[in-house]
Amino acid sequence: MKLKTIAYGIYMALSILFSITVAIVPAIAAVLTAYENLDSIFTSFGGIFTGFEQWVSDVFGWFLPQIVFDKFWFILFFPTLAFICYGIFLAILAVMFRFSRKVIPYLEHGFYPLESDAWLLYEFREVYYLLFPYFAWFFSVFLDVKFRHIWFGAKLGRGTIVGNGRLMTPDRIEVGDNTLVGFGSILTGHMYEGEGIYLNRVKLGNNVVIGGYAIVFPGAEIGDNVIIGANSVVPKDRVIPPNTIWVHGKAIPRRSRREPRDVPKLGGPVSLHKEGVVESQADLAESNKPAKDGNKQEK
Repeated sequence: MKLKTIAYGIYMALSILFSITVAIVPAIAAVLTAYENLDSIFTSFGGIFTGFEQWVSDVFGWFLPQIVFDKFWFILFFPTLAFICYGIFLAILAVMFRFSRKVIPYLEHGFYPLESDAWLLYEFREVYYLLFPYFAWFFSVFLDVKFRHIWFGAKLGRGTIVGNGRLMTPDRIEVGDNTLVGFGSILTGHMYEGEGIYLNRVKLGNNVVIGGYAIVFPGAEIGDNVIIGANSVVPKDRVIPPNTIWVHGKAIPRRSRREPRDVPKLGGPVSLHKEGVVESQADLAESNKPAKDGNKQEK
């Protein structure tokens, strides 16, 4: 292992610790500031705020400790304050992680042996993206979607939805407009193969649907208007043509949509006087004659 690779590993560890420290300081400062000033701010308003605090003291003061009334408004709003400060921590941490990973070199597409210096650099760079959700806790529901993937390099088009799918190696993922990545599905720009790791871009067109728990491997290119069946696998470097359905390892052409038929309104007869159908009752009778004659001949 080269000294340069070791230096990048040390940098990764220190940058993560430094990012956590920098991100948590403003959050703690906000909590301490609220602890010192929140009650005096509410007390200065008087009126309904003072009256509510006095009512709580009269009703529950016999069993609540005095500290509750010394810091009444701070304790009352502490859950909300905690979430706000945690959001501040995550926002700063996301910024720190994004810029910290840029220092580590980006590997070009290709095949790299395992336990090589190139492979380690790839792993070092991906740690930031993989580690961030573990800090999210309550906010992971909101962060493990489109925003997080774009923030770490994925290109996702307008109207595209990542329905709790997994985008591995986000800076190698490119998705068009109005595409749905189903629940539990995986788009990955890397795969372990034999004695190495293969890196390549995954490209999806517009109006693509990736079914639940499907896997799309690196190098795959999926055209517009393609449906990838649930639990399907798209192999590496596979090109799927537009307007197809990928199931059982092959692309089946999609049928063209039929023209919508007129649905009669409930409570009334079907109108036959439409352009290109029947012009009159006489025409209807005339059109039925051959069929009836034919039926008689058959009998």
